[in-house]
Amino acid sequence: MKRIAIIFLIIIVLVGACTVTLLYNKKKIDEKSQLDGNLKSIPVFITTLKMSRIDGDFTVNGSFSAIHELTLASEGQGKVTSLLFNTGDFVKEGQVLALLDDEVLTSQLSLARVALEKASADLKKYEGLLKNDAISSQQVEDARLFEKKAEADVISLKKQLDNTVIKAPIQGSIVRRMVETGSLLMPGSPVAEIVDISRLKLIANVAESEVVRIGDNQKVAVTSSLYPGVTYRGVVVSIGVKADDARRFPVEVELVNDLHHPLKAGMFGMVQFSSETGRECLTIPRHSIIGSIKEPKIYVIEGNKAQLRSIRIGSADDKQVEVLEGLKEGDRIVTSGQINLDDNTLVTIINNN
Repeated sequence: MKRIAIIFLIIIVLVGACTVTLLYNKKKIDEKSQLDGNLKSIPVFITTLKMSRIDGDFTVNGSFSAIHELTLASEGQGKVTSLLFNTGDFVKEGQVLALLDDEVLTSQLSLARVALEKASADLKKYEGLLKNDAISSQQVEDARLFEKKAEADVISLKKQLDNTVIKAPIQGSIVRRMVETGSLLMPGSPVAEIVDISRLKLIANVAESEVVRIGDNQKVAVTSSLYPGVTYRGVVVSIGVKADDARRFPVEVELVNDLHHPLKAGMFGMVQFSSETGRECLTIPRHSIIGSIKEPKIYVIEGNKAQLRSIRIGSADDKQVEVLEGLKEGDRIVTSGQINLDDNTLVTIINNN
């Protein structure tokens, strides 16, 4: 019993010591928090803006898409009797992919051809009788109309019979098969999704200050982080005439896919536009921006306060961003320490830049 009492006493002492330590630590933390909360200003690093000359070359990110992409739909009606493709297959333009039941149409076409032969023979006979005034001209006209109807029936049935053979309208890879053997198709029923990536399109959203320096059929260099050091030759095929909400214009670049370094639709790439002339513009460090590139904001030093200001940007790379609106030469902006700022926060400038 005496041993148990000693152990119990030791436990009480240890718990009491831990409690005292925790209370002391909490007091120190509270004191530090109160001290931090009483800081009169936040230390920041700044830079003073000035005009700088940049070269005429600029790079824009974009994403690749297939040159052709479509959902193949059935033009005919009937049950699928033969399926000649699978998901992942590469098909050529005009290649037969599926066959529909054509037994009824074949029989109807045979009857229609017989009817056309009879109508043609009757018309020929009636025209001979008309020369001898044996029948009226109205009977001959009726026979001629009957022949035309028989011809139309044959053409219509031939077209329907042709539609029982489903062919690939373009070359490409089957990314999705939507039918099975025995499926009943109607005109418009989806059969397969085909994507052609032998050529690719890269869609890049270009700032207004840059889009005016791009021309139709301009040759450009395209790269992908997937294949470092590999350059694809592209050509500008379309320049958008309407900007998006971020005032950027879609520019479409077309390029031939490389069999040794194949790209796929949905991957990201970079297009390098070249220009012989440089220009003067206002730039800021990219890391000084608050928020996204679509809705950029910056902290500007006014007196001894940091004021949050919205800006509009143009071209950008990994380090610098061109400013189109919201700032002017001579403005002082925060480049470091902005994570601790709110609008109109008092600041202390650490550097003299």
